[in-house]
Amino acid sequence: MKKIIVILLFVPFLLKSQDAFISGNDTICDNEGDAEVKISFNGTAPFEFVYAINGINQSSITTFINPHFILSSEEGTYSLVSYSANGFAGTVNGNAMITILQAPTAIISTITDTISILNPSLHLTSNSVGDISVQSWNYGYDALFDTIDNPVHTFPLDSQGLGIAATYTVSLIVIDDNNCKDTTSKTIFIENDYWIYFPNSFTPDNDNINDKFCIEYSGIRENTFSFYILNRNGDILFETNYSKSLKCSENGGWDGKDNDGNDIMPGIYVYELYFQEWDGWKNTKHGTINLVR
Repeated sequence: MKKIIVILLFVPFLLKSQDAFISGNDTICDNEGDAEVKISFNGTAPFEFVYAINGINQSSITTFINPHFILSSEEGTYSLVSYSANGFAGTVNGNAMITILQAPTAIISTITDTISILNPSLHLTSNSVGDISVQSWNYGYDALFDTIDNPVHTFPLDSQGLGIAATYTVSLIVIDDNNCKDTTSKTIFIENDYWIYFPNSFTPDNDNINDKFCIEYSGIRENTFSFYILNRNGDILFETNYSKSLKCSENGGWDGKDNDGNDIMPGIYVYELYFQEWDGWKNTKHGTINLVR
């Protein structure tokens, strides 16, 4: 009888190690968003794991992404509690740390948020909270940043340098000793106050002293300007619709001649002025001028 000998060969089946490793040491400011914790896997997806923050277990996560990133703004130590790959349990290693720094708070303080074109300067104060090392100011137009404390800034009236109301948004960026930042802004209004100055007499005697009747004004719609000089009978002796022709700062003024270029006799004459203020209000002014030769 023949014997049949069966030889069984046992070939070892090598299992790939299945482990998960958590890492990261992120420091962020508390107004920057989230920090990152990285978890890398060995094994075959899907990967399922549970992690803890400061020893408190979080909800189980299943992912096919390797490595997987946890985004968090909670400060503390992060560790893995359990891990499995495609249903097979694995080991866990490593830890991660997130540190949260308190950011400064930027605060702009002013005595007012509305200033006049007559004096368009404003003292800006930082009442920001924190260990501030840098204050950076922007004034809301094409100007360089000022990195100074509590500036006094003069705002332009407008791009042409005219007296027109404007609005500027001032921003402040503060940086503290930990390089954390914060920013805030404040709207500043420039009001075009209406005012007008009229002299009550002039002496057109060519001695270069008070030879012209001239005016100064602000907040007037110049295209609505009409000015008249009248005698006692109500006759118009002189008139102009061009306000700058009478403006002292424009080297303008009335020289005491009528519309035909003749010298007007000394005496007291009536003036009438019509115009609109910058916000549309209509104005009429009457008064007298003493012409002395």
